[in-house]
Amino acid sequence: ISGEVKKYEELLECLNNDTLSKNEKKDIQKIEKLNLFKAEEKIKFLKKRKNNDKVEIALHTPEFDNSIIEKFVKFANELDVNIDLERLISVKGLSFVPARTNSKTAKKLAEFSFLRVIRDLSKIRIHEPIIPRTINGSKLLKLHSQAAQDQDIKVGIFDGGIGFNDFSMWCEEDTYGSNSSTSSKYLSHGQDVTSTVLFGIIGDKQDALPIPYSNVKHFRVIDSTLSSDDNDLFSVLKKVQHTLNSQHFDFINLSLGPQEPVINDDVNVWTATLEDCLSDGKTLCTVAVGNDGELDDGLNRIQPPSDMVNALAVGASTTYEENWDKCDYSCVGPGRSPGFIKPDGLAFGGTREKPFSVYNPVGSGISETAGTSFSAPLVLRQAIGLVANLKHKITPLTAKALLIHHADNKNNHDIEQVGYGLFPHDLDKIIYCDDNEIKVIYQGELEPSKFLRMNVPFPDTIINGKVTLKTTFCFNSSIDPEHPINYTRNGLSITFRHKFGSDESKTLSFFSLNNSYPTEQEQRKEAHKWEVTLHKEQTFQKNTLDSPCFDIVYQAREQGRAADNSELEPLPYVLIVSLKAENTSELYNNILQKYQTLQPIKLEQRVEVTRV
Repeated sequence: ISGEVKKYEELLECLNNDTLSKNEKKDIQKIEKLNLFKAEEKIKFLKKRKNNDKVEIALHTPEFDNSIIEKFVKFANELDVNIDLERLISVKGLSFVPARTNSKTAKKLAEFSFLRVIRDLSKIRIHEPIIPRTINGSKLLKLHSQAAQDQDIKVGIFDGGIGFNDFSMWCEEDTYGSNSSTSSKYLSHGQDVTSTVLFGIIGDKQDALPIPYSNVKHFRVIDSTLSSDDNDLFSVLKKVQHTLNSQHFDFINLSLGPQEPVINDDVNVWTATLEDCLSDGKTLCTVAVGNDGELDDGLNRIQPPSDMVNALAVGASTTYEENWDKCDYSCVGPGRSPGFIKPDGLAFGGTREKPFSVYNPVGSGISETAGTSFSAPLVLRQAIGLVANLKHKITPLTAKALLIHHADNKNNHDIEQVGYGLFPHDLDKIIYCDDNEIKVIYQGELEPSKFLRMNVPFPDTIINGKVTLKTTFCFNSSIDPEHPINYTRNGLSITFRHKFGSDESKTLSFFSLNNSYPTEQEQRKEAHKWEVTLHKEQTFQKNTLDSPCFDIVYQAREQGRAADNSELEPLPYVLIVSLKAENTSELYNNILQKYQTLQPIKLEQRVEVTRV
């Protein structure tokens, strides 16, 4: 809370004289304690240094006061602190700026009322492979000459560059006008990430590359011009921000970011900035969670911007087969709340024993590597494949929901380690369903404060065994980065009715919090209501369900308070529902006959042309 001293004096006088109105008294009753925010509390993760060194500063900059930055710069100049205004980034009530200072001056700087936090400026990281990258030229793979399967899908990769034109049929590289040389390490990383999106993992028996699902645009956001003395953390982010604000992408991948664990109390500049770019739900972003999973507790936590609620955070698994486990190097959760379940899931990332094999244009060979840098673009490729192969307007948000819906955690791994589980490597597991199972996709827009009923397709025939219902809700949300506890602005109130239209039209708890949130306090505050992803599978006795449905209300808040719903935009959403009944054949056909509005989604026919 900020205000002039005289306003606090007036408040104290009103309290002492009991002159507050009835509504003002109700607001006062909500306050438990008032404490001064001490300057020392604003200094976090700051190494002791005598000489001036790089720091990151976050300021509260409410929209109604444009003078705060100007006053702060004046105050900093009086302390001989160098503020780098050219790299300042502002997003929804917070402004982030790099500076140079020492420990003594930092304490004085923290006395500025609107300063939120001052901390060491993290290094930019391209996730270095956790094993030495090797090139196997003994196995030669042939590049196709056919165009990508779907020319309309827009994909962006932000990485260290490519540096060659072998992928020119499907990939364009943008260097932001820089003609300077760059590191072979950056190029190797960018090549492997791009090749993963285009061609996926190279199998042992594979002798030809698949036709890419889509074209790709690679942005070389990091190169040798970013010296150790440069504030490259902000330089790289501003490139990404500018690109996302000026061009539309259906899918993007980030295998880079600040090398630091997320913290609950403060949102990183990368997370806040990119979250704002993705809040409309029109772009699916996959983010590598980082390779510091073997560090001590706290330091092994996921790294920004993989804590974004509007992105898909991907960790690494030891294999894509049933006996999978989390790779030791893969960073762990949880994220903040909302956004508690992070990583969202895992995909194969490679190990020393079983490396990640990807096509390398050098001699048409294979690169063997490992890291979350490659599991993230592998998941992005699966999402692109869903849009390319399904003959229906499958949105990026729907692709995200389908991937989470089919994530496998049958071995009950800790959700802080694996999220929702292992993302499917085989698209057929998503596209097809058994005879005793049906999957339904709902996608549309929710109107604010309006009630919406979503029926779960249920058969007329007799069910012979237990019924398993699995659902996944996905939507994107605008955010309040200055309020980490009330981070997301949009939420859903969901009621599950297991027997609608009968005397037993009672509600059952479906999205139980017991397995997701560890403390009673988090469960009591209904934290799940403000999560942008809700996923649950539950098994019922055969007579428990009858024409079940979900009743949904779209709600919003702003800075933790109720928002004016009349000003809200419609909220794009996706709901995936799977219904499976034991010992009950023809379930799929029966439901199709009962619900004539349901239409099977057809597959795109793929034809490969071979020249003789």
